Amino acid sequence: MFFSTYPTVAEGFHLRTWRGGSQAGQPKLPPAAKSLLERGLMQLDATTSIPRLFFTEEGIEELRVMMADRRLANPEKFAHVRRELGLDG
Repeated sequence: MFFSTYPTVAEGFHLRTWRGGSQAGQPKLPPAAKSLLERGLMQLDATTSIPRLFFTEEGIEELRVMMADRRLANPEKFAHVRRELGLDG
């Protein structure tokens, strides 16, 4: 939960930015995010003041497959994501 609401996949994932050095102002990409970007499962939107990552259509499909497997994603903990993806009513 973030500020008493659950985050949504559609709103994207906020990234921090570098404060100094040669990468000042650029988004900080965790290794997992870099991997998802390289595989075309996510896209970066750095046009706003807070850069965000969004799933591509292919990424949404892969996320849906992952969330459907109860061993990979706890259905109780991620119920809000499962509902957003249309897996639960």
